[in-house]
Amino acid sequence: MELIGFAIVLFVCLGIGKVINIMARRLVFNGAGLYLALFAAFAIWNIYLSWNSTLDSFQMGYALGRNITPPLIIALVATYFFFKFRTDKAHQLRVQKLRQSRAELSVTPDN
Repeated sequence: MELIGFAIVLFVCLGIGKVINIMARRLVFNGAGLYLALFAAFAIWNIYLSWNSTLDSFQMGYALGRNITPPLIIALVATYFFFKFRTDKAHQLRVQKLRQSRAELSVTPDN
């Protein structure tokens, strides 16, 4: 059930990124990067809490693994979308440069 909750958070982050990119009319914001930043903060917070707990090492490891595993699985999916966004943005920049160079070549000076 926790896995579904973290998947919803990922889809909300991707949706926020999609809305920002539509408003900007170009690829500006990476929603998967937002989820990965939230995951990093969540993981650091859980490590801090487990480190300062009074549990023995086995119980601490069990609690940490139980808390970190569901968002980690979704973070692997988010990593795919993160790199997919980067390649799409690189492709968009390449196409933009090609269009710009083609437009500059098609303009002929009047003599």
